[in-house]
Amino acid sequence: IDCSSIDVTCGSNTSTISTSSSTTAAGLSANSSYYTTSEPKAKLLNLQHYSRQIQPPVECNGIGNLQKKKADLVSRLDRKLKVLRDEQIALTEEAALNENLGISVADRVKSVAKPQEANKFKTHVQEVGHITSLLLSLSGRLARAENALLDLGADHPEKKALEEKKCKLTGQLEEAKELKENIDRRGDFVSTILSRYLTADEYSDYDHFIAMKAKLLIDAREIADKIQLGEEQLRALKETLED
Repeated sequence: IDCSSIDVTCGSNTSTISTSSSTTAAGLSANSSYYTTSEPKAKLLNLQHYSRQIQPPVECNGIGNLQKKKADLVSRLDRKLKVLRDEQIALTEEAALNENLGISVADRVKSVAKPQEANKFKTHVQEVGHITSLLLSLSGRLARAENALLDLGADHPEKKALEEKKCKLTGQLEEAKELKENIDRRGDFVSTILSRYLTADEYSDYDHFIAMKAKLLIDAREIADKIQLGEEQLRALKETLED
């Protein structure tokens, strides 16, 4: 389908692009894989699909030890999930420390800069958080739409609605990337302002805080996705062992 033929209306700022995944698309049933497949699982299935196109699957030799292999896999997944949850706790603590650093920087900026300059700093910090979350949300929803389309035949009743959703999300993601570029440019202007007021150490604190703010959001989403996917795999394996 030609995405250019579909009207995708997006606003000129981050608040006008919807991040909600609960809106039911016209033509999609509640049982559509778009709604029933989690974002981390959709990303994995997409990757597996394209990997199979490049490399044929490896044939398994025999099934005599299948149950033992499943039990071993359950054990490994349990250990992996524990490690991931520990990492998640550590990341949450690191994010809290970084936010405290940001508060200290904001207090310093407010005390030395002009009110309108301090407001520009505050707005930029908020925009960095919003645009990072927006990009993560749109990327995940696009992965779900792409996964839902993978195995649909040309005549499937939901195919057109899913193609339209994919095109709309693609357009919104591209616009969000453009918004990020604009935010990055405004960030350069904010950096110039702050360099006039802050000492080298204070500016280094700001630089670290703003860079880590986006990175920690991305890392938190990645770990949360891995945990969710691991839990789904673990449940599925345990169900097969009980059969």
